[in-house]
Amino acid sequence: MKLRWLFRVVLSVLIWAALSTPFTMAQAPTSVSIYSIWIRLSLRGFNQEEIESLLRNMDPKSIVLVKDRLRRTVLSNLEAKNIRERFLISRDSDDLKSVLTSIETELRFAGLQSDDQLKLMIKNRFGIPMERL
Repeated sequence: MKLRWLFRVVLSVLIWAALSTPFTMAQAPTSVSIYSIWIRLSLRGFNQEEIESLLRNMDPKSIVLVKDRLRRTVLSNLEAKNIRERFLISRDSDDLKSVLTSIETELRFAGLQSDDQLKLMIKNRFGIPMERL
């Protein structure tokens, strides 16, 4: 008898606690990550000019920071792919084309196809002439 009474008390307390918590809708975050927006747009196929046009109302300093972060990401990805070694051991045009295709792919995924500063950075770091891109 006491066990039933204790069970009912505990059950009623749990139900009361569950019903007393407020039910709210999930809220969108207040801060917007320009980096994630840039990446999403680039993965959807937008080129650099289109992305910059869509983000023209954003803070210019934030855009510069995002581009710097994207440049560093591209350079680290190219290092991980051993681009310098692949370029140095390339013996024919197909090998060279493979290296340039890897670089073009990284630029396209980052949405920095027409970023001259990044192309200069690639040339300086890896010794690959970027005039073809």
